[in-house]
Formats: sequence, structure tokens, C-alpha cells
Amino acid sequence: MDNKIQDKQVEIKKNKGKIVLFFPHFGPLGQDANWMPFPYLYLAPFLEKAGYSVKIIDSRVEPTWKDLLEKELKDSFALGITSMSGPDLIPAIEASEIARGMNNDIKLIWGGHHASALPDEVFDAGVADYVLLGPAEFTFPKVLDAIYLKKEIPSDIKGVLYKHRGKIVGNRGVNTAVFNYDDAPAYHLIDIEKYRSKNNVVAYFKTRGCPFKCTFCATGNFNTSNKLKEQYHRELRYLLQDLKFGALCFRDPTFFLKASVVMDCAELLNSIGNITWKGQARGTFHRQYTFEQMQFMRKSGLTSVMFGVESGSQRMLDLMVKKVKREDYIKSAAVLNELGIEMYASFMFAMPRETIADFRETISLMHILKKTNPNILLQNCIFIPLPATKMFKDAIALGYKPPTTLKGWAERSCSARFGERNDITWMKKSVLEEYTKIYNDEFGDYKNAYEKERTGAYVSPIHD
Repeated sequence: MDNKIQDKQVEIKKNKGKIVLFFPHFGPLGQDANWMPFPYLYLAPFLEKAGYSVKIIDSRVEPTWKDLLEKELKDSFALGITSMSGPDLIPAIEASEIARGMNNDIKLIWGGHHASALPDEVFDAGVADYVLLGPAEFTFPKVLDAIYLKKEIPSDIKGVLYKHRGKIVGNRGVNTAVFNYDDAPAYHLIDIEKYRSKNNVVAYFKTRGCPFKCTFCATGNFNTSNKLKEQYHRELRYLLQDLKFGALCFRDPTFFLKASVVMDCAELLNSIGNITWKGQARGTFHRQYTFEQMQFMRKSGLTSVMFGVESGSQRMLDLMVKKVKREDYIKSAAVLNELGIEMYASFMFAMPRETIADFRETISLMHILKKTNPNILLQNCIFIPLPATKMFKDAIALGYKPPTTLKGWAERSCSARFGERNDITWMKKSVLEEYTKIYNDEFGDYKNAYEKERTGAYVSPIHD
């Protein structure tokens, strides 16, 4: 391990006890590639610094995760679990049940989007003793200390809920995003090779949070915090030079937002050399940079820019509070085409309050973008109501009845094929039938990018 990174790792001075952090799988086991378990890479150093030993178990890369979990829990006193509002709730529940069945008294601590959005349902399911709301680097160690010292949770700690005498108590205030702390991610706690894809791509977050308030999005954190320059320089050099990943995917929701920082990253990657990379931008990308800056990004290895276009209807874009114009995407497509850079454009279908006319405008925009930039990947998804979002509330107002149990949430389909969805009750039946026919006529048997990659129908431009 690079000394500069190693120096930032924490040496446990006093072992107060062991905690296991469990990361559940989202789909079938044996996927070709998985991103690293980022929440735990950021959280673990804070737990170690507080005097706890940490074991990360990621069921996505551990086929026998149940046996491994049971083994590691034998000498642990707490289990941390994260999850989204989807199929990953099933293994998350199973992990809790395994912990409940152990002879030692293991405290169950849940976090992640679903627990933050619907903590009461998590408690009702009996799978958690504590629920942490939002980022937990600074609160999780305090919870463990209270358990370790057998004391009550201080009432002034935000974002910590627990049951006391049958009632859910604690502070429901959500902690804001913090990312500019000088603690290196806990790469030493995972087997890096289990996350090395065939394309040798590594993902990285330089920013936490998002300043925009798109009504469908589940980030819930509208403030942002950025890693310090010396921090991301050190970590990127470690990943690309020491671990020898050859391609980089910036996962920040709005990576290209601040030009000065992006150009610094491009200069760093250009100095390392032989790196391909991509990041996510808003439709306004075309006017945030000079053409010379874009050319330098291309020279540094930029091969793809991702856009969450969502809709071709300006009415829908305004309803979603996207704060971008339809024409912006067309102009960005033209600039990327001139640079020879892939445009990766994601669209969302069957949203609440969307009309057939809106839908046709989306299809029209997709055709225009394809003509403007033939080097484009068009990615579809069918709207999935995520709890605690405005569009989720809109769907309910239009007739959607959300699940009321963890297993109910886990059983929802996330498919981009209408034939595999039976939950779109926020649209009138007649409208949905017409919508589905138009969709199927346009896209046929739709395949996602990862499905196309498996068959060779799509080759990502970002690779070693």
C-alpha cells in the first residue's frame, strides 16, 4: 500500500470490540463487476479511530456470505447494515435474522437510504435496534460508545433513533454532508481484486451531496461537501498508480459542476497518463467550459460524459425541477460529438403527471440526440417511486399504494421493461396501455447497458 495512503490509516490503540459491516447484494450473485462498498470505506476509519475493530462483509462478492457472517459475528457485539429501497433488502433482512439467532447479544444498526426514509418500518420489522439517518461517520462511533459503556445515547446527537420502552425515540434531524475530512477510505479492509472488473475500471467519489432538488431523487442531502485537493490527489494516485486501475468513473451526481476542480482533476489524470475516465454532467455542460478546456479533458482521457436527461418534455423537466432546458442537451451532444466523446444519456419513463404528449417529446429528443451525436448510448429506466421524495408523494396522490413492509419494498421490480412491472398505478389504465404500446414499438425487447455489454452489443469506451 502506498505510504501516503497507509499513513492515513488508523492504528487501533484500544480494541473495545468488533463490529461487522454488512453490504447486501442487489441482484443475483455472481455479477461481472461491482463497485466497492463506499459507505463502509468512509465509515470504517472513524470506527477504528474510536477503538473498534471492523470487518466488512459484502455479499455481492462473497458467495458463502451467510457462513462468513455467522463466523465473524461470533466475537462481535454489533452489526451495521445499509440498503436501498429494493431487492437488497432481502439479504439485509436475512443478515439481521442471522445476527438475532446468535448466542451473543448483537446490536443491529441500520443506515442507508431506506432506513433514513422509513425508519419506523425498519423498527416494525424487528430487524434493528438503532437506525442512523444520513451520513454517520461522526454519529456511529458515539452509538457504539454508548453500547460499549452501557449508557444512553446523548439526546443532542442528530440522526440517531432507537427503541426505549417500546417507543421510537431519538433525534430525527438528518446530518448534513461532510466529506472534507482527512481520513483515507478503508481500502485495507477489502480485497481489492474482488472489485476489479474486466475493463479494469474503478469508481470514485470526490463530492458528497447534491445542491439540486430534482423531485425523483433520493439523495436527500442538498448541501455538498468536497474532498480537499490534496485528499483526492493522494487517493486517485493510489488507485491509478499503486493499484494500477486503468480507467476511472467519477460517481459524483454533478461531477462537472465546478470547472476549476474538474480541470485540476484532468491535469492530474493527464500527468498520470494512459487513463480513460468519465463523469456525470448536467445538460448545461456545453456552456460551463471553453472548447479548449474540453479538448484538454479529452486529451487527459475523457471518453464518456453521463447525463440524467430524464425527459424530452420541457414541462416534465420543469416539474422535476431539473433547472435545465431541452436545448441544452442537444448543444452538449453536438459539442461531445465534435470532440469524439460518448454521450451516455439516461431517460426516465412513466413518471407521475407525464402525458402521452410528453412521452412523444422524449422519443423525439432521443432521435435528435442520436442524429446529433451518433456516438451516444441511450439508457432507459421506468420510474420507481423512492420514499421521502416529492415524486413519490405525487405518485401516492395519483393512486399509488406503496409497500408497507421491508419485504414488500424488496419485491418491487426495477425492470425497464413494462411487461415486468405491475406497480405503475399512478397512471390511468388506458393511458398506461397506450404508453406501453408506444414504448414497445419504439424500443422492442429493451436491454440495459450492462445486458448489452454481456452480449457484446455495447462496448464501453472507458476501459484499461
